[in-house]
Amino acid sequence: LVPAPALCASQDDMYDTSTRLCQVTNKYAFWYLQHKDWVQCAPNLPGYALLQQSADFNGNYWYNFKHSPTIRSFYDTCIPECATDEDTFHSSKDKCLVSDQVLLSFLSGDKGGTCASGTLGEKAIRTATQNLDGARNFWYAPDTSVKVRKLLESCHATCASEDKTLPQDPYHCQVMNIMGIEYMLHGNRDNLQCDERLPGRRYITHTGTTSRTKAAFQYPRMFGTAVQQFYLSCYKGYG
Repeated sequence: LVPAPALCASQDDMYDTSTRLCQVTNKYAFWYLQHKDWVQCAPNLPGYALLQQSADFNGNYWYNFKHSPTIRSFYDTCIPECATDEDTFHSSKDKCLVSDQVLLSFLSGDKGGTCASGTLGEKAIRTATQNLDGARNFWYAPDTSVKVRKLLESCHATCASEDKTLPQDPYHCQVMNIMGIEYMLHGNRDNLQCDERLPGRRYITHTGTTSRTKAAFQYPRMFGTAVQQFYLSCYKGYG
């Protein structure tokens, strides 16, 4: 087997000089043919029909190099699926980008969200991210999407750092964070500079003081991650 990008459908496929056939090594097409649910290709194209009938006893797929344009058209439709519709696949890295704010908060070690620790999904993300030079975000390989999806099922928002769940309303948090309270009472001034453009600021509302709670400000717990990012901006701008 030798590389023959000029003959075969992709630069990944190999050419058998004895049989004059090309072997499918395009990974997304190959795994789709193996019925993996993390990759999707167009099943109604002639190239797919040709490859379906070409498997050998070892599970490899072959095609005549004369059919390369037809196979290439099939390859062009193949795209991996990430764990969620919001996560995006970046072909330059061959990885999916984590977008869930609660999961990002958990992976970063921030408050505002929690997920199950030590799972296969977490390991998949940390391993893929560590293998990328200078990665500033969190990434995972598409073939680990099922593991990441299972991790996401364990994630839930919590109150931001120092804040507490309202005793009479478990779905809202009271602002107890010192920076948060100082900002809500006095705004940006002197050495306190919070980023007012962040969504977390908009989620905090004034509730007043009642006999049941001393909290003057609250926000929905589901936005704990966003509020935590707002608090972090205050710490960065402090001093």
